[in-house]
Amino acid sequence: MIAKNRAMLDEALENGLEVVASLSPARVLESEEKNLRIGRDGKPYERKDICASMPDFGSFFQVVGMSVAKAYGDHPAFTTALIDSEVRDNSQVSFNAVDVEAYRKFAGAEIPAEVSAKWGVDWTKLKDFPADRVVADDHPILKYLRWFWTVGDGWNGLHTSLHKGVKSSKVWTFFDPAVRQPSISGAGGGVDVLSHWTYTYPDPLKIGMCADQLFAMSAATGKNQRVMKMTQLIWYRSQTAPIGAKVPGEVVAWQDHDPEAAYITIAPMHLKEALWTKISRPIQGIMYHGWQSLVETGSPGGYRYTNSNTAPVLKQLLHEVIEPLGPTLMAIPDGRSEVAFLESFTSQMFAHRGSYGNNTDWAADVWLGLQHAHVQTDILYEETLMKNGLSGRKVLIMPYCDVLTKGVVARIQDWQKKGGKIVADEFLCPALKADFLLPSFKRVKKADADKAKVLELAKTVGGFGLPQQAMCDNPEIIVRTRKFGDATYVFVVNDKREFGSYVGQHGLVMENGVPSSGVVSLKAEAANVYELTGTQFIVPKRGEGGVVSWPVDLGPCDGRIFMVVPKPLLGLKLEVPENAVMGNTAKIAVNITTTQEAPTKAVIPVRVDVRDASGKAAEGSGFYAAENGIVEVKLDLAPNEEPGTWEVRVWELASGMEGRKWMRVKRE
Repeated sequence: MIAKNRAMLDEALENGLEVVASLSPARVLESEEKNLRIGRDGKPYERKDICASMPDFGSFFQVVGMSVAKAYGDHPAFTTALIDSEVRDNSQVSFNAVDVEAYRKFAGAEIPAEVSAKWGVDWTKLKDFPADRVVADDHPILKYLRWFWTVGDGWNGLHTSLHKGVKSSKVWTFFDPAVRQPSISGAGGGVDVLSHWTYTYPDPLKIGMCADQLFAMSAATGKNQRVMKMTQLIWYRSQTAPIGAKVPGEVVAWQDHDPEAAYITIAPMHLKEALWTKISRPIQGIMYHGWQSLVETGSPGGYRYTNSNTAPVLKQLLHEVIEPLGPTLMAIPDGRSEVAFLESFTSQMFAHRGSYGNNTDWAADVWLGLQHAHVQTDILYEETLMKNGLSGRKVLIMPYCDVLTKGVVARIQDWQKKGGKIVADEFLCPALKADFLLPSFKRVKKADADKAKVLELAKTVGGFGLPQQAMCDNPEIIVRTRKFGDATYVFVVNDKREFGSYVGQHGLVMENGVPSSGVVSLKAEAANVYELTGTQFIVPKRGEGGVVSWPVDLGPCDGRIFMVVPKPLLGLKLEVPENAVMGNTAKIAVNITTTQEAPTKAVIPVRVDVRDASGKAAEGSGFYAAENGIVEVKLDLAPNEEPGTWEVRVWELASGMEGRKWMRVKRE
C-alpha cells in the first residue's frame, strides 16, 4: 500500500499537484463496543461514536500521525493533512466512567440531571428559570455544556494529538467543518487551519457569513489559526429541484438525462458570486468539493455532472482573478469593524438557537440584511466579548440572544451606558433593551419572496444610521473593505439574481445573475482609485463631507476589487544584476513609489516574467504581492540553465506601470 501511494505521489509531483491526506483513525476503533460512547442508560448511542476522552486514544492518534509522516513525509507532493473530518456529528454527551469522572474532577459536581443531549436544555422546561433570562456565569447546565464542547467530548484533544503526530513532517493541517457546532472556541484542537464548506443555495452571499464565523472561532480560540473556505460543487437536489416535483414547462435536459440524480452541479453564477464573496475576507485558501459534479467522469457515483457551464466559469475565475491577485489578497488583513454581531453560546444551549454553519435561520437573514445595507460586521463569540470587551465597537447586533450570562449582560450594559447601541429582535434577553428593533420573519421557501424580505430588512437597517466603511446606492451590490497601511481595498459583489431554467422553475433558488450598476463611495481626505481586477486608474468624484465616489458596472454575479490610496502610484524601479552565474542565486528587486519617490504603503499585485536566452519562461516567473511597494525575487539558477542574455519584465497590476531589464547568465 505504501509503495502504491508513493507512486501516486510521484505522479502528482510530475503533474505539478500537491496531495492532501484525510486521516480518520477513529474508524478502526468503532468496531469494539468497549470503545463507544454511552448514554445514561449505559448503552451505546444508535449513532455510534468512540468515547474520544479514553486515555489511550490520544497516544494512538499521535502514533497514527507519526506513521503517516514517516511513510510519506519526505515526499515533496505530500503537503497537507485533513484531520478527523466530520467526526463530531455523532458525538453526544457521554456517561462512560471516564467522562463522568473527568467532569467530577473538573467541576466538583455530577453531570446535571437535566442534560440529555449536546444541543442543550430548553429554558422553558426548567423550573424557576429567572424571569429576566440571565443566568450565572457558572450555571451548572451551562458549565457542563461549555466543558463538553471545548474539552469534555474528547475530540478537540484527539485532533491535537493527530496534528502533532503528522506535524513531525513538513505538512500543514486543517479541520473541517469547523463551525458545525455551537459558537464556542476550540474546534479542530491545535490544527493550523480552520475550514468549512458552504452550499450556496438559496443565497450565495451566506458563504461570507460562514467565513466570518471561522474567523470568530479562530479569535475565540486564541491560537491565530488561519482560515480556509470551501464551496460545495454539489447541490442537494431536494433543496433546489426536488425529484418528482411538478413544475410548469418542459423537462430540462439534465433532468431528462438523469432524472434520479440526488446531487447536482452548482449553478455557474452561484459559484462565481461565492468566490467573489469569500475572497473579500482574508482567507488563506480556497477549496472545492465534488469533482464528479464539475467534470464528466467514467464513474460519477452519487455526485452527478448536470451543468457543463460551471467548470469553464471556475477556470476563468482562477486564471483571471485568483492567480494574479491571490498573493496580494492573502497579504491584506481585515480591519476591526465598529459593528459586532454576537453569536451567543448561552442562547444556543438554553433556547436551541444557532444553525451550526448552515446559516439558514433568522439570525442569518439579519446578517444578510446587514450586507445589503452595507454595514460591515465582525462576528463575535461570548468568550471574546468577555475577554476583550466592546472597546471600539459602536453597535452590537444581537439576533436570537434569548438567554445570557450575568457577565455578558454586565459588559453590554456598561458599554451601552457609554453610548453603545444594540440592534436586536423580539427574542432579546429582557435584562437588555434594544436601541433599534428588527421584527423577525420566517422564510416561505420562495426564493424571490424571501429575498424581497431580506431587502426590506436592509431598508429598515438603513434607517438606523449605523456605521458604514463603504457605501453603494444599490442594495444588491455588496461592498466590503480591508486595509493595509494607507490603502483601503474595496470589494464589490453583484447579488442581483433571477430565476433561470436550470432549477429556477422550482422557485427555490434564483440561480441566474443579472447585470447591475451603482455608485460606490467612502470617506477619504485624498483618494486615488485603482481597479485591481482591470488594471485601471479611476478618477473619483468628490462630494460633501469628504466622501469620494465612482461608478461600477457589474456583470451577472460578478465582482471587482478597488485599491484606494491617498497618493498616486508614480514610479516603478526594477533592479536586476548585469551578470549572473549558473549554480548561484540572482536577486531581482521591484520598488513601486509615490510622490517624491516615497515608498507606497500598500500591497500591490505584481507580475514578474523571466525568460532565458532562448525566450522560454524561467523559474521565478509568476505573480507576487508588493508589500509596501516592494518585491524581492530570488532566482536559483541551475548549473544547466541556458546561458546568454535573459530578460526580466515586471508589471504592477494597479496602474499598469512596467519595467524591463536584461542580465547576462554565464557558466561558472
